[in-house]
Formats: sequence, structure tokens, C-alpha cells
Amino acid sequence: LPTFIILAQDTTFFNSYWDKVNNKNDASYYRILLREPADTNLALESMYYASGQMKSQRYFSNYSKKTLDGKYKEWYKDGIVKTEIDYKDGKKSGKLLTYWNNGKPKRIDIYENDKFMEGKCMSSEGNDTTYFEYEEMAKFPGGEQELSKYLIKEIKYPKKSRRKGIEGRVFVRFVVNKDGTISNVKLIKGVHQELDEEAMRVVTNMPKWEPGRFDGDIIKTAFNLPIRFSLK
Repeated sequence: LPTFIILAQDTTFFNSYWDKVNNKNDASYYRILLREPADTNLALESMYYASGQMKSQRYFSNYSKKTLDGKYKEWYKDGIVKTEIDYKDGKKSGKLLTYWNNGKPKRIDIYENDKFMEGKCMSSEGNDTTYFEYEEMAKFPGGEQELSKYLIKEIKYPKKSRRKGIEGRVFVRFVVNKDGTISNVKLIKGVHQELDEEAMRVVTNMPKWEPGRFDGDIIKTAFNLPIRFSLK
């Protein structure tokens, strides 16, 4: 392994929402970044809980491009290993292992060049159980096709923008909560006030989604949704 050095400015503190804060006293987590002296793109990133217990550790062959290379590890707050993933040149290559918080194996997946080859899942008691995907993205009820139908049905093209021939794509960011509800709707890239407001309205009024899952656990996820306004 390369020899890493630590740079003072590479210690960063975060609150529980992963917003940067100024000091450790206000932080829920903190990150220490170490770089290889001869090639600073080679880096070791260590994340810690506020208690000082390590949260995760990962190696980069190119930090500016966030190219993972080597073993990624993650720990529970009590120090029990949660996840181990082998990466090579930014791709999963080898084993993806996860563990229950009692230390027993939860999944054993095998990847080659980022392609899933085989895997199995275990219960917290150590017994084989039905396999479930490592990552399941949240989705609109019925999938992408139903989302498209919803947008076509619900979007009302603003009259002034229609008369002026204003078109374009509005990008809206939102969060799908664990119960499937939509929150934190924000405009990422707008076209015109009328179109922007209509896109925000339609997203805000979306029905509940099917929430995402990560290693079997229901999670909160963020989405960027492009909404196209076209007069053709």
C-alpha cells in the first residue's frame, strides 16, 4: 500500500444532515483525508462518528474523480463491521459482504468488473434466507412508464408561456421519505418562472412512491427529475 500523509485542511466536520460545520463540537461525523506524497490523487478517506469510532474507510486511485480502488469498509457505531466491498479501478470486483449488527453475515455477493455474478443472503440467526437486492431505488407506483403518464396528465402548460413559445426542461430535486411521501422539493435548474412553478407543483402533488431500500433496510432517497415542457 502507498504511504499516506495527512494534511490539516483535509479534516472536515459534518452535522447529522451531512452539512459541513466549523468544528468537532457541532459535528455528528468527521472526515480525515490522507494523500500519498508523490501522487495526491491516491487517497485514503476515513469517516468517523463524533465519538471517534470509525464509520467507514475507502481508498481512491484518483480522488478528484472519486475512483475507488481497494477495500471499502463500514462499521456500526459500536465498532462491529457492517460492510466490506472490493473495488478495482472504480468497479466492484470481488466480494461484497455485509453483516448484521450482531456480527453474523447478512449477505455474500460476488462481482466481476462491476457485474453481479452470484450471491446469497442470511438471516440474523445465520440461516439462509430469500435473496434481496443490495440497492433498490425508490420508484413511482408502477414504474417509469406510470410516472410519464402522471406527468403528461397533470402538467398544465402555463398560458402565457404557451403564447410566448417558451419551452425547455426544468430540473427538480426532491426526497422520497421512508413512508414514500415526497418532501424537500427544490428547483435545481429552471427555464421560466411559470414553467418552474408548474414543475414544482406537479412534483409536490405526486402520490406516494415505493421507498428505496439499501441492503434490505428502507431508506430515504433523493431524486433529480427532469420535466420537459414542449409545444411540439
